[in-house]
Amino acid sequence: MATLRNPAWAAITGLRHGFLPGRVEPSDTVLLPRQVHGTRVVDAPFGGERPEADGVVTATAGTFVGIVTADCVPILMVAPRARVAAAVHAGWRGAAAGITSVALARLRERFDIEPSEVEAALGPAIGPCCYEVGSEVRDAFTKTSGDTTAVAWTRHGTRDLLDLRGAVTALLRAAGVARIASIGPCTRCSADHCSYRRDGGEAGRQVSFIGWA
Repeated sequence: MATLRNPAWAAITGLRHGFLPGRVEPSDTVLLPRQVHGTRVVDAPFGGERPEADGVVTATAGTFVGIVTADCVPILMVAPRARVAAAVHAGWRGAAAGITSVALARLRERFDIEPSEVEAALGPAIGPCCYEVGSEVRDAFTKTSGDTTAVAWTRHGTRDLLDLRGAVTALLRAAGVARIASIGPCTRCSADHCSYRRDGGEAGRQVSFIGWA
């Protein structure tokens, strides 16, 4: 099982990143937060206990940050000029609540990075083929972002199908991020990837990481 990478980032000197398939461990030490499906984004390195957060930013060489997923969208962000990178966990709750905007605001406030300077790669996540959701999910997106994610929704009988990566892409584009890539398959369809929707409590997790050597 090969690590998935964004080929467009191959020329960025010193950048290491990857979307690792289920139950594969990174070769480098990766700092992981305690994810809570929220919108908090923190800086790394962090001392002591792992913070509760769903995004981690690093500008420190040799510090790699990551998040774990099993259907949610792993977002890796990089600002090549400033040599700053971030790993963000976006389930539907976090995406609807604005985790992408919070991460971009953190990059602006801490490092003077505008969204137009940021490149994003979205790793394997559940696809619209498999993600049937209730009306409360669409309502949550509409409440916070209006029709921004309309392109990510299709109707199946009385239920909605959500393209979660499509919704995240729409939110990033609306915030000013122009360079966005989606990499990898639907996690529920892929035997090589962990899926909570498919396996329930028995599901493992995949790690997505990024940082500077």
